Amino acid sequence: MDTLILGPLVVTMDSGERMLDSGAIAIRDGEIVAVGTRGDLEGIDAAETIDAAGMLVMPGLVNAHTHLGDSLFRSLVEELPLEAWLERLWISERAFVSRESVELGARLSLAEMIRSGTTCTLDMFWFPEAAADAALGAGFRLLTGPIFFDFDGPDGVSVEDRVAVGERWLERYAEEPLVTPCVQPHNALTVSPDGFRAARDLADRAGALFHTHCSETATEVRQTIERFGRTPVAHLDELGILDGRTVLAHCVHLADDDFARLRRTGAAVLHNPLSNLKLGSGIAPIARLMEEGIPVALGTDGPVSSNDLDMWTAMRFAGLLQRGVHMDPVITPAHDIVRMATTVGAEALGLGDRVGRLAEGYRADLILIDLDRPHLTPMYDVYGHLVYTVGRDDVRSVMIDGRWVMRDRTLETIDEAAVLAGMGELAAEIEHHAARLEPA
Repeated sequence: MDTLILGPLVVTMDSGERMLDSGAIAIRDGEIVAVGTRGDLEGIDAAETIDAAGMLVMPGLVNAHTHLGDSLFRSLVEELPLEAWLERLWISERAFVSRESVELGARLSLAEMIRSGTTCTLDMFWFPEAAADAALGAGFRLLTGPIFFDFDGPDGVSVEDRVAVGERWLERYAEEPLVTPCVQPHNALTVSPDGFRAARDLADRAGALFHTHCSETATEVRQTIERFGRTPVAHLDELGILDGRTVLAHCVHLADDDFARLRRTGAAVLHNPLSNLKLGSGIAPIARLMEEGIPVALGTDGPVSSNDLDMWTAMRFAGLLQRGVHMDPVITPAHDIVRMATTVGAEALGLGDRVGRLAEGYRADLILIDLDRPHLTPMYDVYGHLVYTVGRDDVRSVMIDGRWVMRDRTLETIDEAAVLAGMGELAAEIEHHAARLEPA
C-alpha cells in the first residue's frame, strides 16, 4: 500500500453508509483498496502509515457550482440585484480577464477550497483552460469546459467560433484524469435557442456534462416568459436540453410544471443558498425538490456573488433555510445535507462511480477533520456535527486522488505566498479601475 490511515472515525457515505468508530483506510495508486476497522487493517504493510486517532475521515466535499476566476473581483460589486450586478461586474471582467489573470484567480480559489476540505468542483468561467491547468498543477479534481454567450467575451472568442473552440478544448482535456470536460451556456437570456442547441450537440458528441444557470431570479423568469412564452425550465425542456446529463444552477423560482419536467427528465439542481441570499434572489424550494426525488447537489457559487467558497457554511444554510421557511425542524435532515455535499454532488456531476464515498474501488479523495477541539466536543450526532458545528478551520489534511494536497494545514501543491502576492498586485489595479467608474 501507498498509504494506510489508522484509527479515525470513518464516515464512509458508502452504499451502507457505515460509520467505523476506530476505522482504517488503505490506499494504493490513488485508489481506496480497503475500508475496515483498525483491527482489520493495521497489519498491512504501507509506505506511509498515519495514526489518525481523534480525527474524523470522510469523503472530500463536492462544490457543484462556482466561478473560480471571480476571486479576482471578490467584494468589488456589492448592494445590487443580480441583473445590475452582472452588468457592473462584466465591465471589470472585460478590463482585467485574461488567460493569466484567470489562472491566478483559479489558483487563489483552489487554495481556499482545499483549505476548507473541498476536493472537487464544477467551474464556469472565461478561459476554462486556465482553470484546468491550475487544477492540474494543484492536483485538484475539476469539471469545466467551453462556455457559450451570444456576445463576444473577454476571451476573444466570437459567437460564431465558440463551437469550434469548444471542440478543440474538449479534445485537449479529454484524457486528463483530474479534469472532466463539460459544456456550459450561461442562461436562457444570454444564449439563443440556436446557441443552446449547438452547445447541446457539442456536449452530446463528446459525452460531456451540460451545465447552465436556470431560474435564478424572478426577473429572469419573467423576461424568459416574455421572450419565449414559457419558464426557463420549460424552455430548456422544449429545446431538448434536459436529461440525466444536465445540471441546472439555482432553480430558485419554479412553477408547478417545472417540477414535473425536472422529475421526468432526470436533470439535477445545483443549490447555492449563499449567493441566492446575498443577491436577494430568493430561497430555492429544496425541500420540495428532494421530496419529489429530483437530485439536489450543493454549491457556493462564485466568490464574487457569495464572497465565500466555504461548503460548510453552504451546508449549514441549506439546512437552516428550509427549516425556517417551512417552520419544520425535521424537513432537512442533516444526513441529507451531508449527502448533497458528497454522494449526491458526485452523482449529479457524473462522478458517482469515482468519488463521493469512501469505498473500495473509489478514488482516494478524502479529508481529515480534527475532532480534538472545544467546539467539537462532545459529539453525539455525527451528521448534525458536520452540518451545524464543523467549520473550514477544522479540516486538518486533504487528499485528492491518493495525493496529499494539504498536510497539517500546510498546502503541498500550491505556492500560497506567490498567489497572494500576485493577487495583491492585480487587486490594486482592479480597485483603481473600479474607482474611476464611480460617479463623481
